[in-house]
Parts: sequence; structure tokens; C-alpha cells
Amino acid sequence: MAFSASLSRKFLGFGTLSLGGLSLLIVGYAFFGFNGNSSPLAGRLVPAAYRKEVQWRVIDANMVESGATIPPDTNVIFTLPGDTQPILRRILLGSYDPDVRYWGYCLPENYDQTASVASDRLPGKVFLSEGERKARDDEYKRQLNERFSVPENLTEEDLNQLRQRPSGRIEHEIETFDPGSICYIMSQVPLAIGLDPDDDEANDQVEKEYDTDPEIADSDGDGVSDGREVFFLHSSPLRRDSDGDGLIDGLEDINHNGRIDSTETDPTKWDTDRDGLPDGLMKIGAGRNTQVLGEDKNLNGTVDEGESDPRMWSTLKNDISDGERYYQCLMTGGSDC
Repeated sequence: MAFSASLSRKFLGFGTLSLGGLSLLIVGYAFFGFNGNSSPLAGRLVPAAYRKEVQWRVIDANMVESGATIPPDTNVIFTLPGDTQPILRRILLGSYDPDVRYWGYCLPENYDQTASVASDRLPGKVFLSEGERKARDDEYKRQLNERFSVPENLTEEDLNQLRQRPSGRIEHEIETFDPGSICYIMSQVPLAIGLDPDDDEANDQVEKEYDTDPEIADSDGDGVSDGREVFFLHSSPLRRDSDGDGLIDGLEDINHNGRIDSTETDPTKWDTDRDGLPDGLMKIGAGRNTQVLGEDKNLNGTVDEGESDPRMWSTLKNDISDGERYYQCLMTGGSDC
């Protein structure tokens, strides 16, 4: 479909704005002169005068392998070891937070420095965090509405095409990073970069920060991997029973998927249904006032005969909570409350 020359210029101009913020990066690569057979990256930094204006940091393959931190608001170049396995973006960069903003790209193996600098396109494949993608989409929609609020010669079909195929936009391309990749990244927040040799979804730098064992997928042996405890359950990867309710975390997240499903109790709350009784079995009080009480009396992670349901405020589905019913039983002299 042919649009007017005026419209084309307007729209391409907006697309250029997206690339404009990246021009510094291409200039940086012109100074760096990276290629697959380069000498150590640290020896190819930009001239000292330029370095004073823009912060750069190089994280080499050895640093990635042992774990490192990507500082915020800094131009960072990192290299993955060549003898490792492909690794997912969120594991490599140690963040599953959907609001965190970072972006970058990796150079192809046949990177041509001269051609890349002469072009207005990025020389490699781009990766954007979920937060960055959302922010860019929101800004694009805002700019689009401002520029095309008056239809003029545009039909609704024209507008839909523009929304679906925005010229010059930077799109997310990489989810898996290959061994030996050389990449650039700019992040809004510090990121823990590292490999994941024990395949627990927490890279080595994350494990350093949480003091877990980078060679054991489940450091506390509770049945849930370190990464899923840290990033999804937000339970302790060093305590088998994070909330102290008597049930180990792997019995509460029974399928070990890192989510609290409707059939499970919460490993970070000792009383999931807030009925006044612990999910498992634990001591409450001190001295003569100590009581041992709970809903899962045999601590097997299932609701057996004679037990109340730790996922339901009222197992009998009436107006009396399980906790209130338990204490009423004690007050009336019940022997098996």
C-alpha cells in the first residue's frame, strides 16, 4: 500500500528516534574494534578522553563463568565462555522481574565492523527485558497517537498497518545466548550475570549473593530448586521449612514448580488460610502456655481423615473457622481436637 511521501517521512522520522539513542553504541564499537579473534577486550577500550564522558565496563568470559555484577547506567560489554552450554536470557542475567528495564545486543560471528558503522542498523541481534519492551511499546503508542491523531489521508486500514508494522522499531530477538557470544548491555539496575552449571535456574552470581551451593540444584534439600525458591516462591533456599510451620517447602509446593497452586499451601506463610492454625504442626507459645497444634498432624502434605484442610478457612464450609472450632473442642474437654 502506498502512503504519501509526507506521511512516510513523518513515520520514518519517528522510527529513527528509536535508533538515535543507540548511535553512541555503534560509535563505541568503532573504537573497540571487536572480532572473534581479538586480544583481551580490556585492551581495546575507547581512548581515555572518550572514557571520561561515557562509563564503560568489560566483563570477560572468566568473570562471567565465576559470576559478576553488571552495574546500572553503564555501557557494559560481556563475553560468554566458548565451552559452555546455551543459556536463557533471564538465567544469564539473574532477573525474572517483569518491571526491570535493560536492553542490549550480541554481535554475530561474522561481524563486519566497517559495514556496521556505515549502516544505521544495529550490527547484531537485540534483546530487551520485559520491562523495556513494555516501556517502548507504551512510548510508541503515545507517539503514534500524537502524530496520527488527525486522520487526514489515512484510512483505518492504513493506521492498523502502521501499528502492526512500525518501520525502524527495535524488536526483541534473543532469548538464548550461545557460547562465545560477545554482547553489549545497558541496564537500569544492577544485574547478576553468570552461568548455571547445576541447572537450578539461579546463576552462579545469584548463588553467591544467597550463599547457596552453585554445584547443587537444591542446596537445602527440601525438594524445590534454589532458583525457584529465590525467584518464584520467595522462600529460603537455605531452610527446608522457610515459614517454620513444620512442613518442608517441597511438601507445600508439592509439584516443585515454584508456584503456589490452588491445591497447595504457601511455604512462606505458616497459616496459609488464616484460620489460626499452622499448616503443618508446630509449637505455639512458651513455657506452660506452649501448645503443639496444626492442621497436617502427620506432616505428610495431604489432608487425611481427622485433619482439617490448611488451604480452607473452614473445612466444614460453615461460618466457623478451623481454628475457632479447634479451640471450642479444647474448651469442652475434647480429647482428639
